[in-house]
Parts: sequence; C-alpha cells; structure tokens
Amino acid sequence: VIRSCVDTIARYFSKMQMVHRLKGKTVEDTLNTLLTLRPNPYQSAHDFLYQVATLYEMDNNAYIYIQRDLIGNVIALYPFSYAQAELKESKNGDMFLEFAFRTGKKITAPIDDVIILRKHQYENDFFGESNRRPLYPLVNLLHVISEGIINACKSSAFIRGILKITGMIQPEDLKKKRDLFKDEFLSTQNDGGAIVTDSQTDYTPIESKPTLIDDKQTALVNQSVFSYFGLNSKIINGTYSEEEFQAFYEGVLEPLAMQLAQELTAKLFSSRQIGFGNEIVLVGDKLSYMSMRSKVQMINAVKDLGVITGNQIADILNIERPPDGEYQLNAAKNGAKKGDDTENEEENNSEGNQDESDPDQSGGTDGK
Repeated sequence: VIRSCVDTIARYFSKMQMVHRLKGKTVEDTLNTLLTLRPNPYQSAHDFLYQVATLYEMDNNAYIYIQRDLIGNVIALYPFSYAQAELKESKNGDMFLEFAFRTGKKITAPIDDVIILRKHQYENDFFGESNRRPLYPLVNLLHVISEGIINACKSSAFIRGILKITGMIQPEDLKKKRDLFKDEFLSTQNDGGAIVTDSQTDYTPIESKPTLIDDKQTALVNQSVFSYFGLNSKIINGTYSEEEFQAFYEGVLEPLAMQLAQELTAKLFSSRQIGFGNEIVLVGDKLSYMSMRSKVQMINAVKDLGVITGNQIADILNIERPPDGEYQLNAAKNGAKKGDDTENEEENNSEGNQDESDPDQSGGTDGK
C-alpha cells in the first residue's frame, strides 16, 4: 500500500516540467535545456523528478547535489539516496552536509551545493521526521491481515478430523495406521475426496472455519495509509473526478513543486540574478486532466479576453497548431491585430531604442 501511494505521487509529479524563466518568460539557454531534458547524464527529467518525489515521500527528506564547472556554471543535478545525513559547521562558520551511504562511503558537500527538500519537520531544526513511527503500526496490521488470509487458504486445503480405532493396539501400530490413513486419504493424490473406513476405524472430520477481517476493516486500514500521504483510493486507481484531482494537485503535488522551485532558484542563481527576475518554476499541465466538455467551456469563457492564443487552445485540445496561432484571440481586435503589431514594430525600430537588458540577467548558471 505504501509503495502504491509513493508511486502514485511520484508518477504524477514526474509529469511536471522545470523551466528557467526571466521576468515570467522562458529563457532558452543551457540551464533550461538541462532542466527540461536531462538534469544529469544518467537521468531524463522524468526520471529525475520521479526519484526526487520518491525520496521525499519515503524519507521526508530529499537531497540533490549541484555539480558545477570551474567557473561556477551548473552542469548537472544528482538526487541521491543516503543512509544518514549530518549537518556540520567549519571553523569559518560555513555549513556543510555529511552524507553516509549504505555502502559505507561518506561525502561532505557545502550546503550551497545541495538542494534540500523536507517535510514533517518537528523535533529536529533541520531534518524532517521519519515515517517509521506513524506508519509502523499500520504496516504491521496490514501484514497480519495478509498472513491471516494466507493461513486461512492453507488450512482450508486440508481435511482435518479424528480417526478412532476400536480394539487393543500397540502404540507403534497405531502410528502406522495413522500414517497409512493419512497417505491414502488425506494426501493430494486423493482426487475424489472420499474416505473409506472399516468396522475397526471411525473417522470424524473437524470443520475448520478461519476468521477473517471483513472488507470494511481492511479498507479502513488502507484509508489510514492513504490519508497519511494525502491520497484516496480513486487517485490511486486513476478513477478520480476533475475536482478530486484538483484537490490532489493543490494538496500534494503543488507544495512539493513550490519547495523545489524555491530551492532551485536560491541555489542556482546569485542574489543579483534573482533581482533581475531569474527564477526556476515547475509547470504542471492541469488542463490535461479536464474533460473535453470542461476544456471547451473554459476556452469559450476566456477567448474574448485576449489572454489566450490559438496555439494554446490547440495544445489544450491536443491538436495540431494553426499557422497563425501565436496571436492572442480577441473578438473585438482580431481584425486589426496583425496590422497593429507591424506598426508597433516599425515605431520601435525608428526610435532606435538600445537594449537595456543586463548581460547577467539570464546567465542563470554563473557563479555566485
């Protein structure tokens, strides 16, 4: 059950996209390519986000190591699993994280080179609490239920009863008769299921009725695990409604996305670059989970407001983009849209405005 919960969250989270933006617009640079395509040589963006979400949900802590080149540009991001993590401080007051791996190897990294994600942070000022204490009773109960079902199936496969033998008989002969009776009638070779006795033997079967926990009690335990991870059975099975998925997105996926985006922005950019508007955002296509009727209703509601383009509508409906789809739809201005754009472009060229952008604005991977 726990694996199903974690896998569900990780699968949906891996559909999101990490994007480098400058003042709200996507920057087509090497950092954006790294984030959207391959954060490290061994993982695609999907695999990267899946592992991050899995570590986050399983350990309540997730760490991503930032690899930089000699001049400070980000060249790779590595999420990793560890056995133990410890916060340390150098003599100069710099903070480091020491990680011990299950192989026995240890590494120490500056805290500025590690993306830190955590939840259920209570007793410790830096690390999230373990899932072991709250989940162990539920997991143990589910294990007992599973074992009970297995044992019930095993016990129902055997004929149990009392074999009564009349007359005087030696203990050795009694044991032989029992074994002979068992081999002939109680073994798997007894396909007919019938037992034949003579006047000296009398067999009385004992009916075994194992007690099983009913479906309601099992469902209650499962629901307790689902609730711990912010899920329900419909999200697990993929039978959710639009409202149910929206609640799942806002309650589970969005908080992790915001935390990861804020950490990436703070650790990948300098304060100056952040001041110019550089940021990392995680984009989730929530509209893809809407029904076709809801999509059409949404498009009809906003198409005359000038906030959506033909390309965006084509993407929402999952159809091919039109040739002139980059223009915003507006019923009152559609006829003059292209002409206005041409005139504005000519005016800008005649004014001879210089580019006031700072060369470091979108240099997102420069050293701090």
